[in-house]
Amino acid sequence: MLLLPILEVLFLGFLCGLIPGPVVTAVFAETIRHGWKAARRIVAWAAFGELLMSVTCVAALTAINPASLVFSTLSFFGALILLRLAWSLWRVQEIQNEESLFTNRRVFMLSILNGMAWIFWVTVCVPQAMALDARIPAGRWLFILLFELGWVTSTLFLCYLFGLFRPYFQNRKKLHLLYRTVALLFLLFACKLLLTGLRAYS
Repeated sequence: MLLLPILEVLFLGFLCGLIPGPVVTAVFAETIRHGWKAARRIVAWAAFGELLMSVTCVAALTAINPASLVFSTLSFFGALILLRLAWSLWRVQEIQNEESLFTNRRVFMLSILNGMAWIFWVTVCVPQAMALDARIPAGRWLFILLFELGWVTSTLFLCYLFGLFRPYFQNRKKLHLLYRTVALLFLLFACKLLLTGLRAYS
């Protein structure tokens, strides 16, 4: 029965979209800042980066060793972007500030330069994509489309959900506290990426 593996891939992508991480944090901050419709741009550019990553991994199949220093290097650059975002958010004082924190390029690079995501695709997704490919013609590419569809769906759902709480954060004091909290979360994600990279070099 082919419907079951297809639903499994969709569900996997949906769950991955709900996992707290840099993209979800950026979506949350942008939704509170400019509304959930504005945050859809972040989802689109992050999905583009995720799609490029998934196609690269599946095309290369298992030729890439998950322990490769390539992923560790990516993690270092990703951590730098997260640190820069953390500093920008820490300095935000009010919601009327129109400075663009999450530019399209920054969101795309944030998605691409995530070594842990690359490892996840090589170790978890590629084997499943190849298993689906053995059952369905061009199954590996169908896996990517289904996974990304699930990921985008759940991330857009979070956009809308965050938007429901936006009025609560219109108060300047609450907004200031929120951005400081988000900045600290980005700092934690950056430290996690740095530790991942350092372990590979030790």
